[in-house]
Amino acid sequence: MADIREPHSFAKQNAESLLQSFKLSQPLRDPSSRACFINTIFDLNLDLVGLQSWDNGFEAFFSRYATLCSLAANTNRAIVNVSHWQLASVIRLLKDREVALRNRSELVDLLLNSPSLTWANSMLGEYLAPSLVDLAVDLWSMLSVAKFPGDISYDEPIPWENDVTLADLVCNCFTSKPESQDIVKMPQAFTAAHLEKIGGIQVVWTSNLADHLLLKEDDTKLMLFHQISILRLHEVLENDILPEDLAEETIRTISLLMPPVLGEPNPWFRQQQQKHKIDAEAGNCDRLNSSQRQIQNFAYWRDRLVLLKRTFDDAEPRNLSQLWWDDRKKTQWFTFWVAVLVFILTLFFGIVQSVASIVQAWASVQSLRAQSAPTSGLP
Repeated sequence: MADIREPHSFAKQNAESLLQSFKLSQPLRDPSSRACFINTIFDLNLDLVGLQSWDNGFEAFFSRYATLCSLAANTNRAIVNVSHWQLASVIRLLKDREVALRNRSELVDLLLNSPSLTWANSMLGEYLAPSLVDLAVDLWSMLSVAKFPGDISYDEPIPWENDVTLADLVCNCFTSKPESQDIVKMPQAFTAAHLEKIGGIQVVWTSNLADHLLLKEDDTKLMLFHQISILRLHEVLENDILPEDLAEETIRTISLLMPPVLGEPNPWFRQQQQKHKIDAEAGNCDRLNSSQRQIQNFAYWRDRLVLLKRTFDDAEPRNLSQLWWDDRKKTQWFTFWVAVLVFILTLFFGIVQSVASIVQAWASVQSLRAQSAPTSGLP
């Protein structure tokens, strides 16, 4: 993976000129505009080679970006006239820790009256500004704070009242003081692949960090956050809006559930990539050793991991496929399949013996007929 601080040819004025030429109705598809946008909101110096080393140019992130812009337009069509540079400027404004201490109403007022955003007051107005703030927060913090019309995803929007600060909104979603103090073991078999094959728990990929590891629909669906490329960029930011160590711990939960094989993404994850637009970096996390898998090493996600492990342990196989993969109790698994094999062999040899007896009886009848045929022809 390329160094995120390596020199590049995109000066700030060039980035502004390029991003100003694209409206939110025009998704950023070419590498140059994508590099400009990422560099602008994260204060990076990625060149085109460095950009491509991150999920093929942050493909999953920009796919989500385009979807959010399209959904936001369902709320207010005028938002599509905002340029990508203007949205990036709003994100840069919200990144300030002092700004994050303001509530939603104050952020809207700040957007409309900021000296650095002279275009906002005349262009947005009081109706469009809240939608742009929600879009910027959603994209930057990876938290779904608005339920846009037409959104059919499983993401659960986080209610953001006008008197709640951005910092409190984020902190209320995550706590480093888990309620559960239970000690559960998380063996190597505790993976997303086994959750599906054994527990019948379907993995649903999400870009909403607050939904990560959340069980839904009677514990039949598991939400997994996959925007790891962006999470790694948050991980190295100073004074980030996300709580300290949250990004690093989230990446470890992905490592826990999708361990790589010989340094490469495991086969189950590769199959998921063929079906869904997910961040390739989610399959490239480091493998955890036995001590790193201990539940005590998780704070923000401990409660959900404990619940997920209990759900997995309580899951009973419902078909032969799940029975085959369910080797959590190896002695019982071996005994069961030996018994199945013995039954199949007994049935097979029983059928063979029955067929042999039938053939033998038929041959005997034919032999008797052959012997009696000449006799019946005598005078």
